[in-house]
Amino acid sequence: MKQEIRENSKRRLSIVAGQVRGVQEMVEQEKYCVDIITQIEAIRKALSGVGNLILKNHLETHIAHEMKHGHEKKATDEILKIYRLAQK
Repeated sequence: MKQEIRENSKRRLSIVAGQVRGVQEMVEQEKYCVDIITQIEAIRKALSGVGNLILKNHLETHIAHEMKHGHEKKATDEILKIYRLAQK
């Protein structure tokens, strides 16, 4: 994994972990449901951002490597696998 992407992902995941702890506290304190849902959506967005970073890394490293070494079918299969996961 590229160093910059790894560090950025780790930082973002740390933030997400704090957000999850915050939501857990909100539930325990019986905070307003809409506020809890708002925070959950913020967590989803943050996780999606991390997923995008990891996808970028995968495309720039693994997929590019497969293409350069004549493994276009394997690269295409990987991209389709990711696409299908995103459709769920």
